[in-house]
Amino acid sequence: MSNTGLHAGFYGEIRDFAELVDSVIADMSVGTADSINRQKLAERLNQMTGPGSRSLLLRYLGPGPTGARQNWANLADALQENPTPVWVPERLENLARLLDGGRSAALERLHGVDFR
Repeated sequence: MSNTGLHAGFYGEIRDFAELVDSVIADMSVGTADSINRQKLAERLNQMTGPGSRSLLLRYLGPGPTGARQNWANLADALQENPTPVWVPERLENLARLLDGGRSAALERLHGVDFR
């Protein structure tokens, strides 16, 4: 696969994941407790961070804080709790910013600009 195809694929994956995170943030802001999107996000986080996972998305987003996999797994668990822990919205916002940065980097690489 060409570099262009690789970056385009990652850009699409990051965009889809970011849209899911944004929809959960929006659902939580209006008080939707049992959101299908919350369940989808929790499942996606668990798939990415589960034992033996070799998630390319996690690798592409670059190094995160120590224990990033565990932090994301904890977020997945918290999304399924009722009531939702008070720290979840802030963590979702942080994840959204991380994804936005990854999406921007993928778009730059797709267009042949790499500032790293």
